[in-house]
Amino acid sequence: MWLLLTTTITTSFLDSLNPSAIAQQLLLQAMVKDKRHIWFFILGIGLANLALGLAVYYGVAAWVSQLLSRALALWPAYIYGGVLVAGLLCLLAGIRLLVKTGREGKNPGGPEGAKAPDSLTPRALFFLGAAFCAVELTSALPYFGFLALLAGYGLGPGRVLLFILLYDGMYVLPLVILYLGYNRLRGTILLQRLEAALSRIAAYILPVVLTLAGVLLLYFGMRAWL
Repeated sequence: MWLLLTTTITTSFLDSLNPSAIAQQLLLQAMVKDKRHIWFFILGIGLANLALGLAVYYGVAAWVSQLLSRALALWPAYIYGGVLVAGLLCLLAGIRLLVKTGREGKNPGGPEGAKAPDSLTPRALFFLGAAFCAVELTSALPYFGFLALLAGYGLGPGRVLLFILLYDGMYVLPLVILYLGYNRLRGTILLQRLEAALSRIAAYILPVVLTLAGVLLLYFGMRAWL
């Protein structure tokens, strides 16, 4: 049990050093007006990591994957067609926003014309964190290794939940430390300049993400005819 505890803490600590999650939170903290709302982003990551970990451990994720594969085999035209429509809509929306943002950036006001969206509500931040965690989980080899090791011990549901909660807590710890450190530096000239730069970059985040999502969806949808 001590070996499992040590492995859980070590693996989760290494898994928590995720530069993409840290960069995304740093960007979002520069965008939101009420910095406390970042807790919803961290909560979204933590709860999604916990739920997906339990789903993988108890085989729910495998069952859902089989269900989707069966649906794809039964109704390929409908599914691929829906994906194509969704991809086209995302692509058009992304291009439109890119053009709009580019025009705003060329206004007489200079680069400040392109501003980051200020509509990041707590709900939006929560779903951003959950979606980011779900995407990251596809390549989370340390997490899968930990779950495989945990399954070998044959523990009861209570202890399984306890160990996954411990892993989850360590996973979000750097994000909590980043939030606290960011607040300590608020008002400094360095942080003000960083927020101004990140705010200009953030104006292009949504258009680029929509465009890339559209391209990927179109590619997946066209596989049925390739």
